[in-house]
Amino acid sequence: MANTKISGLTSATTPLDGTEVLPIVQSSTTKKVANNDLRPKQIQSNATSGILQVAGPTAGTTRVMTTPDANFTAARTDAAQSFTGDQTLGTGNLIQGTAAKGFNFTANTPAAGKTSQLLNWYEEGTWTPTISGDTTSGTQTYTWQYGAYTRIGRQVTCTASVRIATTSGMAGSLVIGGLPFTSRSGDRIAGSVHLAIWGNLTAGQVYIAGYVSPSSTTATLTGSTGATGNLTGLAVSTFAAGSYIDAVITYMT
Repeated sequence: MANTKISGLTSATTPLDGTEVLPIVQSSTTKKVANNDLRPKQIQSNATSGILQVAGPTAGTTRVMTTPDANFTAARTDAAQSFTGDQTLGTGNLIQGTAAKGFNFTANTPAAGKTSQLLNWYEEGTWTPTISGDTTSGTQTYTWQYGAYTRIGRQVTCTASVRIATTSGMAGSLVIGGLPFTSRSGDRIAGSVHLAIWGNLTAGQVYIAGYVSPSSTTATLTGSTGATGNLTGLAVSTFAAGSYIDAVITYMT
């Protein structure tokens, strides 16, 4: 086989399995080495640290690793990843791989009452607000029902616009129902209601507000007919055909 041209050799079976033996010159002596033991100059594993190194001509040169398709994963299997410097996604999104995992802000010094520094939820959507009584829900039809929400972590902010067409059988105080998430437990109240607009009520109100009770998907409306009066539950009789409200509801889940 001595002095045989490369063009005269039989082609190897590919892909290589790593056990193929190649000649190399080491310390002026020709020796054999398995394909698996070759270490290309520009991509190498540091013998001390075990870190895969991609070398460039200068420290300021950008190193780029590319693959021909999407079937590629680069990850440690024994621990979390650690990066230094700003990271940029040219295209695409960061995708949450496991529910309840997210961005951990424990590097920040928290306030004394801190219970969590993990941001693990973001969501936008629509919901369908309803009007009913807290004692007896009754039967209502609507001219319109519009609702949208945004959830960031455990805080939910909802908008609601509702106009009653007909109502029958309600009793107690008025509630807005259908909140997209159940409010958290253990508090006196879990959130509040701010009414931006209301109209065509059967009894004039100087002010209307409301609150979200713990472990609930409803918001109770309160009102006052006098400038100095306390806010009390808004009676269902205040609403009739044509009554409407536009509200913002913010609560914790």
